Amino acid sequence: MTNPFKSGKFRQVLIGNIALLLAVIGLGVGTFLAWRYNDKLPRVIAPAVPYLSLEEMETVLEAKQTDLKQQISKINDQVSVLDGQVRNRQSGMKGLVDEADRLKTQAGLTEVSGAGVKVVLNDSDSGKNISNAIAHASDLRDLVNQLWANGAQAISIKGAGSLEERIGPTTSIECIVSTVLINGTKMVPPFEIEALGDPSKLKAAIQDKNALKSIYDRTEKEGLEFAIDDSIGEVSIPSFTGNIITEHVKVK
Repeated sequence: MTNPFKSGKFRQVLIGNIALLLAVIGLGVGTFLAWRYNDKLPRVIAPAVPYLSLEEMETVLEAKQTDLKQQISKINDQVSVLDGQVRNRQSGMKGLVDEADRLKTQAGLTEVSGAGVKVVLNDSDSGKNISNAIAHASDLRDLVNQLWANGAQAISIKGAGSLEERIGPTTSIECIVSTVLINGTKMVPPFEIEALGDPSKLKAAIQDKNALKSIYDRTEKEGLEFAIDDSIGEVSIPSFTGNIITEHVKVK
């Protein structure tokens, strides 16, 4: 008797049923997976939802923009304050610079020029080898003091060979044998004394024979040369190059 399970027809039916079963199972699994995947996808439930999201984002951005504008305004205020401080400091620095320039001018540390007078003092050409016939350091000191007392703003003395020294607050004018020592520089006549200031007032001071009696007496008696150079309309006074270090000075 033939076994029906071993027949070819039975095998075909069995294989067909298994294939159908696998197909049904595959379809079911695919449907389940598709349903799960679609369930996780974001969906637009209503058109108003994305619009509301955009409105919310716009509100956030506007708030951030307002905050940034406020920060910029504060920074601008701080910049304005710092700018004012810088301007005040610059103004203060300018005041200090102006004061330093004024003090330098007073100390004779800057070259100056302008209206003034020029005076020539020289030994007598009489050939007399006597003390009263030559120009002394004391004559220069008397002349310088007279000019200072009558408004001179700056004074310089030039000797033979174009050696020139500005007279400063620490200048000493001394005599060493036949030479005159000014700011440590040895000079011999003829001496040219230039003074910056009101020409008419300075000339009147130089022509005062009572104030410069020794010079005028020796000019008349021994031929000492002493005269104002009227050919000069403007003087140029160099900066002070002497020693400005002082000791035992008391400021009142």
